[in-house]
Amino acid sequence: GLGKTTFAKAVYHDERVKNHFGLKAWYCVSEPYDALRITKGLLQEIGKFDSKDVHNNLNQLQVKLKESLKRKKFLIVLDDVWNDNYNEWDDLRNLFVQGDTGSKIIVTTRKESVALMMGNEQISMDKLSTEASWSLFKRHAFENMDPMGHPELEEVGKQIAAKCKGLPLALK
Repeated sequence: GLGKTTFAKAVYHDERVKNHFGLKAWYCVSEPYDALRITKGLLQEIGKFDSKDVHNNLNQLQVKLKESLKRKKFLIVLDDVWNDNYNEWDDLRNLFVQGDTGSKIIVTTRKESVALMMGNEQISMDKLSTEASWSLFKRHAFENMDPMGHPELEEVGKQIAAKCKGLPLALK
C-alpha cells in the first residue's frame, strides 16, 4: 500500500522510458516463486511465447528468453517479489546478462531481504506524513468540492485519513 507498484508503473509508462528501451516487459511475480511461470510470462510480454512452447521444459524456455534479450536494451519489471532464495534468483538473473548496456531490471518488494539480495540501487518508500496523507485523501474525497465549505466533512475526513496510517493506496 506504499505505492511501490504505482511508482514502477509510472516509470514503465513514461514516454522517455518507452523511447529509451527497445524491449519492455512487466511481470507480477507474487507467491509462490515459480521459475517456469515467470519465464513463460516474460516470453509472453515480449511477444516471443508460442503456444507450442507450453510443452517445452524450463531450460528450453529460458534459453529462448535469453536469446530474445541478447544484445537488446531492455527494461524488465518484476513486481511484488517475495522469494529471497539467492540460488533461485541467481538462475533467473543469468537470463538477463547478455542484454545490451543500459538494460535495467526493476524489482518491487515489501521484503528488505529481497531488496538486499537483488543488490544495486534501492529506493525505499515510507508512509506519508499526516499532512501529506490529508492532502492526498482530500484530493480524492473532495474531488469537485471545497472542503473548507464543509467543516463537518473536513473533520471526518481527517479522522479517516489518520486511520489509513500513511498508506497511499488506502488513502486513495
